[in-house]
Amino acid sequence: MERPELQTLYSLLDHVKACIALYEATYSDRARLQAYETSVKLTRALEDPKNAVFKLFLSLTRQPTQAMAVKIAHDLGLFAILAASDVAVSCKELADRSGAHPLLVERIMRVLVAMAFAQEHSGRKYCATLLSKEMVGKKSAIVDTLFVDIAPAILKTPKILRETNYQNPETPCAGPIQHTYGTPLATFDWLAENKPIQQRFHAYVEAVRAGQPYWVDWFPVQERILHDCCCGPDDPLIVDLAAGRGGDMWAFKRKFPDATGRVIIQDLPAVFQDVYGQDLGLERIEHDIFDPQPIIGKSTNFISCVANMGQELISHHAGARVYYLRWILHEFSDDGCRRILQGLTQVMRKGHSKILIEEFILPDENAGLFPSMVDMLLMVFGPGIARTEGRWRTMLTSVGLRVNLVAHANGEGPSIIEAEL
Repeated sequence: MERPELQTLYSLLDHVKACIALYEATYSDRARLQAYETSVKLTRALEDPKNAVFKLFLSLTRQPTQAMAVKIAHDLGLFAILAASDVAVSCKELADRSGAHPLLVERIMRVLVAMAFAQEHSGRKYCATLLSKEMVGKKSAIVDTLFVDIAPAILKTPKILRETNYQNPETPCAGPIQHTYGTPLATFDWLAENKPIQQRFHAYVEAVRAGQPYWVDWFPVQERILHDCCCGPDDPLIVDLAAGRGGDMWAFKRKFPDATGRVIIQDLPAVFQDVYGQDLGLERIEHDIFDPQPIIGKSTNFISCVANMGQELISHHAGARVYYLRWILHEFSDDGCRRILQGLTQVMRKGHSKILIEEFILPDENAGLFPSMVDMLLMVFGPGIARTEGRWRTMLTSVGLRVNLVAHANGEGPSIIEAEL
């Protein structure tokens, strides 16, 4: 076997120790994540490469059965039973309360214990762990969508790519979802025609976002948006495109209740059927992101503010201070993104308007496993893409935008790109 260089091993080990020390001092999720990712690299470096490849493909037979066990336990309500009990629950009681055969429950619980989704005590009794408790909340919706709806497309993707001569999937109506389910529709149109799948997907999106901090909790809003902002009460402060239920703008209004200007959420009419944005002072505007942007503003307050700063006025129209796109552009090809961004640049005011893009942003080199897997998932589902920072900068420059800032949330969360004319 080819031996790993000792210098590489010690370098990785030192990096792990440094990250753990930083985590001990700061409890930074980013330090914890770096310690984890570097320890994985250290483990890989110590493995025999031949065994590592064998273990990888052996794991492909293991992981589906693990996912199967978790899915069955979820369907039977085993996680809820364990999480609700203050004492260990016997296999017989789990079977009685779930209605499943005791031997089947025993076999499922073996897998869950090995995966740390449950803890086993003597006499085949079980209690909840942090993972099983997590499966009782919104996160459990991830199981249904990934296992029932997306996994079939994942399994067929290698064959689909082979049949298309390994071209990068970019056509909305000809991706892995379309090949798997035999539909000519783009993915979101297909979801709209299949309500049970759409409901599972919406629950999945909410589950992915559950527990993540809102952008206002980590992005420097006061410094980057509100400071020196010239918006009056009737001027557009923030426009959230494809906003869904408007949760990000609700968070903004709660944290900055005295911010001056209109806060607007935009989305398709079907999305707004059960959204009541007025309750927190949000304006709803039905809008397709590929249509011309209706919020361009007309502000005498902005005019006087700019005049006082000694800047030349070209037009009496001032775009919104911020056009905000959260987890939207990854769904589209580069050409589709440019269409959306060009629609915004036409209504922005230089020196006043900004675009904030919140996405998973991959580093240009040595990307971590989790965001890279998100990219694979987007390729299957969209077909979308998780872009590198360099790719984002190139795209934004191509439509006349300049990147001012790339801010990163703690841990494995998304990042925000701030760009302006």
